[in-house]
Amino acid sequence: MFPTKAALIAGAVFLLVNVSRADTIYFKNGMYMVVRKTEEKGAQIEYWVGSTKYSVGKNLVLRIQAGNGPAVTTRSAPTNGALPTDLTHRDAPTSSVTQHEKLQLPLLKGPKQDDAYWTGLRNRIMVGDGIDDMRLAEIEIQHDAKATGDAYYLAGVMEMQRGNSERASGYFEHAIRARPDEVQFLEWRGIALAAQGRYADATSDLERAIQLRPDSADLLRLLGLARYDADRTGEAVSAWKHALEISPDAYTERLLHKAERELAVEERSRRKESRHFTLHYQGDRTSSELQQQLLATMEDQYQDLARQFSYQPTENIIVILYTQREFVDITEAPSWAGALNDGKLRIPIGGVTGMNPELARVLKHELTHSFLQSLAAGHCPAWLNEGLAQMMEPRSSSMFAQRLAPLFQARKEIPFPMLEHSFTGFSDLQAQVAYAESLSAVEYFRDRYGMGEMLRMLQNIGAGTRTEEALERSTGQDYSAFERRVGEYLAKTASQ
Repeated sequence: MFPTKAALIAGAVFLLVNVSRADTIYFKNGMYMVVRKTEEKGAQIEYWVGSTKYSVGKNLVLRIQAGNGPAVTTRSAPTNGALPTDLTHRDAPTSSVTQHEKLQLPLLKGPKQDDAYWTGLRNRIMVGDGIDDMRLAEIEIQHDAKATGDAYYLAGVMEMQRGNSERASGYFEHAIRARPDEVQFLEWRGIALAAQGRYADATSDLERAIQLRPDSADLLRLLGLARYDADRTGEAVSAWKHALEISPDAYTERLLHKAERELAVEERSRRKESRHFTLHYQGDRTSSELQQQLLATMEDQYQDLARQFSYQPTENIIVILYTQREFVDITEAPSWAGALNDGKLRIPIGGVTGMNPELARVLKHELTHSFLQSLAAGHCPAWLNEGLAQMMEPRSSSMFAQRLAPLFQARKEIPFPMLEHSFTGFSDLQAQVAYAESLSAVEYFRDRYGMGEMLRMLQNIGAGTRTEEALERSTGQDYSAFERRVGEYLAKTASQ
């Protein structure tokens, strides 16, 4: 997501979401955060924002209480650009928060691995902690379709649980060869392919599953998600409508409502393709010259990012141009958002007649998110995602150093475990602090360890490694030490 204001005005620690049933985590530095639920796991507190799980060290936590936090008071933000010495000011929460992440196909329940049959099968295909492909091949050459299908299915589920969707999809393919009409195998491969950004292939598998089980509302919901991400919005609407006829549920109704609003704009739009992009635009509002400028600029940016990341996304990137009003109505983005990437680049472009430096920066920022979504298999933490997107624009944290360094020195910064999830629930001022910290962290990482090490960290995260563990592998630092080093980096920058 691209923030509309470049300057860091002031900071406020945040309520992330306002939910009807929640836990509140109170931190030792005076901040608190409302989450869906919490669990203690060793030295970590695991917490859920929506359906996504994060963790934070117990050493940062004062207490956890049920409920939506204390009564909230509001204060006017300073207008002179001064950064407060304390981040415990809290803005009033919004009544609801819309998550603007790519629509993810959920992970299904796999086989009961404590069941005797599946335990025996797991022991046959594993050596130590790893799946042995030779053992899988030995089962396959025995020409027992049930054993072969189940063995590869189990291997695929285990790899999905480890975050390795590419290897998992290969195992599911073997399972489907053994038993082509097994709906579970098709479901799981569809989800694995979607996790790699291969939405057209995922749609194919799920359409085949629907042919075998046409009255499954769950399958129709999955098919709608895959079609939506494959830029087949009208067909997604059809799948979700059918699912609701079979089994109404509030989540599918929300998805359908969102897609129908988008479809109304799409039906007035035209489409233009380039090598790596599919551009949706309204011909009476976007001149032929601007269309060409947009695609040419993004193709140049694509090549630059491909060089810097040594990576390219697997499918064309969808770019949708909106008026400002359409952008707000369809995305429900916060007021500070100047563009949005939820798997599709959504750009408000009303009144723009030609390419300009600000629009080019917005495009580069959002395009970076598409690379990171693919590179880290959808698991890139928000601070790393937004920090890299800003750095690629390019933007420098030097503009924030004078005001941000004292916060780190006083240990009043927003802790990075709290910046792993989406910033879309933040107020304008809160978002500016989060973006500034993210950019500072990424610049420190690059200057100290290099882009190559940052890419290795992203690949580890994409393979299922927790962010803090991946950070420790790359830097030798946990979050606490990393925050100190970022503070030192900012202080040094501020003194220059």
